[in-house]
Amino acid sequence: MLLNYREKSLLRRANWQPELAAMGITEEAVIEVIAREVAEKGEALISCYHFRTPSGEPGSILVCHHLGRGAISFGTNTRWGHWDETYEILTLEESGEKFNFDGKPVYEGDEGSCSLGNF
Repeated sequence: MLLNYREKSLLRRANWQPELAAMGITEEAVIEVIAREVAEKGEALISCYHFRTPSGEPGSILVCHHLGRGAISFGTNTRWGHWDETYEILTLEESGEKFNFDGKPVYEGDEGSCSLGNF
């Protein structure tokens, strides 16, 4: 179940830290990637989705659109992958597992998830 989200927020040098904090992003590995992107390019276009797993644990997906990458976090476990803008699917690098923005697994043959703005 998707708890809250922010789609395509533009973070700039002057606001990126308070914006990430307001989004509830606390994973150090994720913050480091965003900090590096902002330092190099002056901005980062990100989306953040918070959800609950079927067992009730909190999780989140953070997408850095400039990089075409995203991270899924379950508690302190953060895993990185490629974000497909067309299908809105995160494919994890080490396992090939796929997740939609709601944190749900996507299986072969699924067309992904619809955009939150395009019901």
